[in-house]
Amino acid sequence: MNYRDKTDISATILEVANGGASKSKIISTAFLNHSSSLQYFKMLLKNKLLVYQEEKRMFKTTPAGIQFLQLYHLMSELVM
Repeated sequence: MNYRDKTDISATILEVANGGASKSKIISTAFLNHSSSLQYFKMLLKNKLLVYQEEKRMFKTTPAGIQFLQLYHLMSELVM
């Protein structure tokens, strides 16, 4: 597996959570351990890129998170 920086991991979490996903689905799909996932959830929630829907017990990517993903993919295309 290639080295992933914070931006890559954040983008993966936001992609998985786009449309809604449980914590365990995000952790397993993004290949994170529990302790590191908590740091990412905290950062993404604080920056309003991710929201937790308590009634559904799911995380969901916000419009700001979707904008982040669009810019992330644009930048990835430019450097490839």
